Amino acid sequence: MKQLSALTLWCLLWAARLGAQAAPAGYELANERVGLRVDQQGRIAELVNRQTGHAYIQEPGQPPWRLFYRTGTGYYRPGDALDLEIPPVEQPVRIAQEGDAIVLDFDSLTGHSARRGETRRLNVRLQIRIRLEGDRLLWTATVDNREPGIEISEIWTPWLNGVRDLGLGAEADVLYWPEGAGRRIVNPRAALATSAGGPSLKITYPWLASMAWFTLNNGEEGIYLASHDQTLMSTTLGVAEEGGRGLSLSIVKYPFVKTGESWSSEPAVLRLYRGSWHEAARTYRAWARTWLPESDPPRWLRRSPGWAHPALGRKGQSGHITGRYSDYPAMWRAAKASGLEALIVFGWVRQGFDNRYPEYEPDDEMGGAAELRQAIQEVEKAGGRIILYTQGQLLDPATAFYQTQGRRLAAKTIWGDDYREQYAFFGRGTFLEVMRNKYFSVACPSAPGWFEQLRSQFEMVKGYGAHGIIFDQMGGRPPYICFDPEHKHARPSLANAPGKLRNMRRLREIIKARDPEFAFVIELAADCYLPWVDIVHAWGPGFFPGPDSFGALLRYTFPEAVLTNRSGGSRDRKAQYGHAFTLGLRFDASTGEGQDPSLGPYLSRLCELRRQHAELLLEGRFVDKEGFLVSNDRVAAHGFSAGDRLAVALWNPEPNPQKVSVLAPGYSLETVSWLEAKWSGPDHTLKPNDVAVWIFRK
Repeated sequence: MKQLSALTLWCLLWAARLGAQAAPAGYELANERVGLRVDQQGRIAELVNRQTGHAYIQEPGQPPWRLFYRTGTGYYRPGDALDLEIPPVEQPVRIAQEGDAIVLDFDSLTGHSARRGETRRLNVRLQIRIRLEGDRLLWTATVDNREPGIEISEIWTPWLNGVRDLGLGAEADVLYWPEGAGRRIVNPRAALATSAGGPSLKITYPWLASMAWFTLNNGEEGIYLASHDQTLMSTTLGVAEEGGRGLSLSIVKYPFVKTGESWSSEPAVLRLYRGSWHEAARTYRAWARTWLPESDPPRWLRRSPGWAHPALGRKGQSGHITGRYSDYPAMWRAAKASGLEALIVFGWVRQGFDNRYPEYEPDDEMGGAAELRQAIQEVEKAGGRIILYTQGQLLDPATAFYQTQGRRLAAKTIWGDDYREQYAFFGRGTFLEVMRNKYFSVACPSAPGWFEQLRSQFEMVKGYGAHGIIFDQMGGRPPYICFDPEHKHARPSLANAPGKLRNMRRLREIIKARDPEFAFVIELAADCYLPWVDIVHAWGPGFFPGPDSFGALLRYTFPEAVLTNRSGGSRDRKAQYGHAFTLGLRFDASTGEGQDPSLGPYLSRLCELRRQHAELLLEGRFVDKEGFLVSNDRVAAHGFSAGDRLAVALWNPEPNPQKVSVLAPGYSLETVSWLEAKWSGPDHTLKPNDVAVWIFRK
């Protein structure tokens, strides 16, 4: 091989240097908190938390967006193709830096064709704008569809891929995930890589996601990703493990941009912060408070330890009857003995529970309308309250109502038929167990006439003298995307949550004008609905104990909301009540045959402790673990503050006794209350399922 002369080598090095200067490394947004670099292909080349010096993305992956389209519009027609991808790679892009923003412009895009292996050029313009604001990056997208015969159905932005660990190793990272009241997933890269459910998490908002944010955190720093979208468009949050490259994080919207339309997204917010997950929660709460007021339930509900839902006095889906309306006063006395404030009654109608909605009539075999009213009056005279059940969205296709009105009210899939859900209950036989064929359609909340139906249910329940109504499922189920053009929602993905929110606000005005003390209850918790209702009959992770259950996520972000616990996970009812006690969840106590005889006294003492310290445990602000230290992290501990006082509620979820002490800097210990009233003083061991309350004063 011929050896290069010194002059030739010098010329080559100089040419390489000039070439490097002529081809800039990319575009950068940076300050003392955040560093983001985008390369010439529009990929995230680097994402750095400059407060800690840790780089979360260190090499380019795919560009930070994905797009999907369909052929045709409206309902599906033969020949239409759905879910065609416009991949972000190899798309010609113009990149500009405009002050504190980087703008990615795509004048047209190449997408997959309906014919496998083929592509087509689409007259669709996409713009991604990334703006730096303090320690956060605000992402917005604009889609301009000029391609005849297609609809842009789905966009992921941001779609961050190649997210490595946060600086202390992957085993220190924790994903705080807003499913139910919250999940805490340790080392999510490893957890997702070995998950039986696959290497990704996807959750819709509103519900199963109770909030539109999540965070990765290692105890010292974290990534916050949220959809700050007041339109409440149906949204999906996503986290996936990328086969060893790290994690991908995404916010997915469903804009359904027709030919000739342009659409711009509300901002998605990426914040790089220092501190625990609480800092991320405060970020989301601060945004939510710019447009969502705090909930304001009547004082009797705020100070209520919980309610009982009895097994007796009900009629099931199978037609079995377990008692009469005249049983309610005795049920109330049993609930009161356990320290509870109210009865919530399911299956009180002739049609039976989860059957023939929205038909509701008292059952003559259970005593008829007169006996129902009398039973409610007797409970009221004894100082109690009864909340009656109705359904908030299901429609039974077997009813005359469905044939005359329900079909028109039902949310429609892209194929033009109803969304269907199945709820079937069975006894000891096998027929109903193996042939679970009880289906319901789902009402579109935006459909003309649906609000009037909900209002009629309130008027009916109020007419029987009840003290509250529950609208089952109103706060949740997937935010169905409705394609019925007669419902007049602006986009299919704006049918569900915006319609529910309007309905709840109108219902609240009507209910509170009639009776400010009347309880407006919904099932299932989503943050956007919390201000308009009095209490939520909740369900999902965090509302019951479990391996990754983390109810503090929702409780800390929205501490004023009144939420119940819910059975699930462990069958140990005491564990469910102990879990609820420390989190400030109101007790949803089922009563009936075959219960552990020690459960009643246990629940009664928990209610007594709550009443004893009601200004803190029931009306105080949930502060999670802020402001105090606990000597034993095996013991569940959460704080409640009011004025200059702090309560720390403890519960031992372990199978063995645990010794524990609490220190609250800046406070002096005022008193300690234990599960057994005769116990007092801080130096005591908590037995399994024991609770304690430490009260401090500044």
